[in-house]
Amino acid sequence: MIKLAKKQKQEPSLDPQVAAKSPAGGPRLDCVAFVADNVTHDMVSATCQQLFGKSQVRDGGSREALEYLSAGTAPKVLIVDITDAAKPLNALLPIIAAFIDDTKVVAIGSINDIEFYREVIDAGVAEYLVKPITGKMLTAAVQRIVAPTSAANEDRHVIGVIGARGGVGATLVSVNIAWLLAHELNKPTTLIDLDLWHGTVALALDIEPTRGLREALEHPTRIDSLFISSACAKLGERMHVMASEEAVDDDVHFEAGAITLLIDQVRRQSDYIVVDVPRSSPRARTRVMNSATDLVVVSDLTLASLRDVLRIQQQIQQLAPNANVLIVANRFGSKEAALPREEFERAIGRKIDVILPEDFKAAQQAASAGKPLSAVAPSSKTTAALKDLVSRFGQAKKERRSWMPWRRRTA
Repeated sequence: MIKLAKKQKQEPSLDPQVAAKSPAGGPRLDCVAFVADNVTHDMVSATCQQLFGKSQVRDGGSREALEYLSAGTAPKVLIVDITDAAKPLNALLPIIAAFIDDTKVVAIGSINDIEFYREVIDAGVAEYLVKPITGKMLTAAVQRIVAPTSAANEDRHVIGVIGARGGVGATLVSVNIAWLLAHELNKPTTLIDLDLWHGTVALALDIEPTRGLREALEHPTRIDSLFISSACAKLGERMHVMASEEAVDDDVHFEAGAITLLIDQVRRQSDYIVVDVPRSSPRARTRVMNSATDLVVVSDLTLASLRDVLRIQQQIQQLAPNANVLIVANRFGSKEAALPREEFERAIGRKIDVILPEDFKAAQQAASAGKPLSAVAPSSKTTAALKDLVSRFGQAKKERRSWMPWRRRTA
């Protein structure tokens, strides 16, 4: 009798009616799983014990999961086996509709098809795994979808750099931001160039582009810490770069949701993520804006850039109203500038945050050396302005004093 009671305490009743009533009014659990077969049940139980403080693993599938959710408190993570359903996607839809906004759903099924995976993710499921699954697979999936909770992780920043139009220097700004954060502030930093075909981050840093970024975006289920490490090129101890150079006639297919998964995983490994956002990909820009803590809009003082800065500002207001937005005017003093600074600022309804002066000689030196401008011309006025820009990001604000000696040296 003692052994029986102990077993009942460890494994909740499999009666659907009991399962449905148990969550009502009770404390919110970290994870609840419904699994249809014994092998997966044992693996999920062992993994959940390692990952979560309060969890339950029950026998069942989509029907039992829906009954559980309809009864009361939804868990933070719901793992549901959908192999019992004749139409798995249809079985998931009422479950997705039943949980609250911050509940993450991991679906386990037997359909190994990329189109089905995309449909499931688009429907609102956080992750989909194909049987047979392992503890490593489940652990990686949970780590991808559960937001970091430590104070250190909360301070991590995603910096999206967006050019108002082509040729205004967004990549120059991205490269120098990442280099200064990693080499001067000693912050673990990852630089991502989302233009798979025409991006110039790898070229600017004289590094070999890799296929890792494409693999991550085309196969988001592979994204974990080990994959990220192997997909990045290292530039010193603290700077990692993800940049590709695909053939211009190669049609690369990936869902925009893969960008969010990639950023979330990289965010666990770097204090700062700098994303060079291509203008030609509205979906990529939308995903970066949704994830960004800081957004840098790079422009020159031309009428065309003014028009596009206004458009980008409107999009930011809709997608990232809480982001720290910085307007950077590049090549200030250039003959191409058609508008006075005051007129440009009046039109966009705010001050320009940072002015990067035209420095053709330093830019040429950097291009020839395959290094950031800040590295080859540390005493230039442009480098001083770039350091001022970096001092305006999140955690860097607290360290602003550390930049003051640079100001004195470069004045």
